[in-house]
Amino acid sequence: MQNGHSLDSHCDGRDADRQPSVTALTLDITEELVERIAERAAELVADRQDDGEDDNFLDVAGAAEFLACPRSRIYALVSARRLPHHHDGSRLLFDRRELRQFVHDGGARRP
Repeated sequence: MQNGHSLDSHCDGRDADRQPSVTALTLDITEELVERIAERAAELVADRQDDGEDDNFLDVAGAAEFLACPRSRIYALVSARRLPHHHDGSRLLFDRRELRQFVHDGGARRP
């Protein structure tokens, strides 16, 4: 305690009886910046949603269903090293978040 006030509630040195001042802030921002902020906020929300499904890996059939394409397309993209994947021995595994990011980044664009 300092001068009868606890430090944790008044660390900034203001008196307990004094109200903090209010400051107005005005920003001029472009619509493009607003869009970028909104997109980033949506990404952060999606990343933080814990629906339990993102914690599991998918096999080839699951990845094909997730991306709504044939299994042969999954194998072709893995063979071309264009689709993020992991190995468990000889099994191919796919992380849902990585697949979502793959699509968000434009998917399998032709080089």
